Formats: sequence, structure tokens, C-alpha cells
Amino acid sequence: MDGYSRIYAAMRKAGGEGAQAGRLRLRLGTVRAVSPLSVEVAGTEQEAERFYICHRLVRGHAERVSPEGALTIYASCPMGSHTSADIYSGDLTVTLTESPLRVGDTVLLLTDDDQTFYLIDKVVQAT
Repeated sequence: MDGYSRIYAAMRKAGGEGAQAGRLRLRLGTVRAVSPLSVEVAGTEQEAERFYICHRLVRGHAERVSPEGALTIYASCPMGSHTSADIYSGDLTVTLTESPLRVGDTVLLLTDDDQTFYLIDKVVQAT
């Protein structure tokens, strides 16, 4: 079972009998504004207070990365001495300085009442 299936199963369990009866619905939405968050869902614009959002989509989210093998990072050096660095061991913490969501992005939402939405992730059309 993949991660999204586990999340969906946990939300159905938390939703009680109504969720077990199949009231949970997946919806697609379009981001209309990032800060504060606003998403158009089924022709209606929904404001930030209606959303629970995946923590990986929030500005300031930090995540530790443990590279296997060499990790090469390219960046400009203010001293002009180099443009890349290789990391061979240890951990790297990556912090989002802004949300990865952009106006016009399509997002996957879960709801049981079209009042409260769980923003699961940003999605794109497969090609």
C-alpha cells in the first residue's frame, strides 16, 4: 500500500461510519492565491481556514536528507572561488524558503462535506 492509500485509509477510519459509507470524496482544485491560501474547488473559491495542508507544501518546512554516495550541490559562491560542492557523508537539512505551490497549480483534495478540505499534494497531468 503506497503512502497516499495509507493516508486515505487513516482518514476514512478517523471519519467514522460516514466515511465507511463512502462519503469521502477526492476533488481537484486550482490554487488562486498562495498567501493566504485560496483554492477554487468545483467552481467555488475556498479560503485558507477551510484547509488542512500537507506539511511539505508549507513555507519553512525542513527535511533532513541523507545522501547515499556523493551529492553534488551547485550554487554561486560570493568569493567566486567555486560553483559546486560534493558531500560524501552526513546529513543535509533542506528548508523551504517559500511554498512550492504557485497560482494556477492543480491540487488533490479530500473532503467529506465540501466545507473542510485536506490538501494532500500538488498534482500534474501525466504525459
